[in-house]
Amino acid sequence: MKLYISLLAFTTSALSQTVLNPNGNNDKCIDVKDGVFANGTAAQIYDCNHTAAQQWVVRLGSTTIQLANTNFCLDSITATPANGTPMRIWQCISGIATQQWSFTAATTGGRVTLGNQGICLDLRDAGDVTNGNVVQAYKCLGNTYQIWTNGA
Repeated sequence: MKLYISLLAFTTSALSQTVLNPNGNNDKCIDVKDGVFANGTAAQIYDCNHTAAQQWVVRLGSTTIQLANTNFCLDSITATPANGTPMRIWQCISGIATQQWSFTAATTGGRVTLGNQGICLDLRDAGDVTNGNVVQAYKCLGNTYQIWTNGA
């Protein structure tokens, strides 16, 4: 049995490996396209399959979202991305604005935001969970395709 917890649980300096699910959909995960761990590889939604391409570590001190057992982090390309900018992975760089994420408890929205820019982690095409759909940056609108939960 899997235990799924809300983003409210991000309270320690480092978490063990976790998956990130769109709007509580435990069958879908943020995934690294084709399992390629290289600068610029796209982040996408895919069926949860428990591969290394879906295992993330959230570190609150630096607020990074890092691929477990790698030196790659979820990255927004620019510190102030335009609506629709696709997310990617990039080598983790301490303190870089494109990798600084903030979390809101699922009980108050479940948002993952880029710093304090009012930009949210968003699922393209109104939250379409078809495999391969793009995880993107978008102005925080309070919609359901900007809600993220995590599980073990």
